[in-house]
Amino acid sequence: MKPNFFQQGSPYLFHPLLTPERTAEEIDFILGITGIKRSDRILDIGCGAGRHSIELAHRGYDVLGIDPSEVMIAAAKERAAEERVNPDFRQMRGEDLNFDSQFDLSLCLFTTLGQVNDQEDNRLLLLNAFRSLRSGGHFIVELQQPDWVEAHLKTEERLGSGESYVDVERDYDKTNKLVTEVFTRISPSGKRVYMLRYRLFNQDEIRQLLEWTGFGKINFYDGYEQTALKVDSPAMVIDAVKGIT
Repeated sequence: MKPNFFQQGSPYLFHPLLTPERTAEEIDFILGITGIKRSDRILDIGCGAGRHSIELAHRGYDVLGIDPSEVMIAAAKERAAEERVNPDFRQMRGEDLNFDSQFDLSLCLFTTLGQVNDQEDNRLLLLNAFRSLRSGGHFIVELQQPDWVEAHLKTEERLGSGESYVDVERDYDKTNKLVTEVFTRISPSGKRVYMLRYRLFNQDEIRQLLEWTGFGKINFYDGYEQTALKVDSPAMVIDAVKGIT
């Protein structure tokens, strides 16, 4: 059994593509489309090592970041302390959320939704996110598009170089829309292997799930761009609003 991607030593903790510049641009986009105010409260579901929560805290927002991984929450707290900000981080699954109308914005980014493979669990996470929002609150979801993944999936990739790098092997199960990624981390201290598996949703599927949950107004964007989603775009960002049609 390969270790879960979010355990100790995970490549996610030093992923070369998750730069501060990328994070800032993503937050700029989210704040721009939602119009969230500094007085509003934000929930970051599947916060990982806290990159979005920490960026929001730098900008003066009240943020709660949750993640099921003890390792990720510990890393998030350590990074927040290093950067002298204080978002609230808690080890918790989205399926176990128990908040009623306490947040104005909820984030579910970087395929967090898809990492829950059982359909009923997906629905429970969405229901809990919906319940946690105040009326008019925004739910932001980031997902890869399955058609793009099928056409452009890199089955092998190397991240980094020199003595420390990560080799990635990917497989896509078209029938179940399931991506499996195996990360082999090589460093002077040795080799470790991690696995990440997540389900993809097309535009119609995620719209139906969000409408079933109770969300009204639903907008689809071409990644983190204020343009309409195209079928050949790598990723979609969805803004679903509670109580507005």
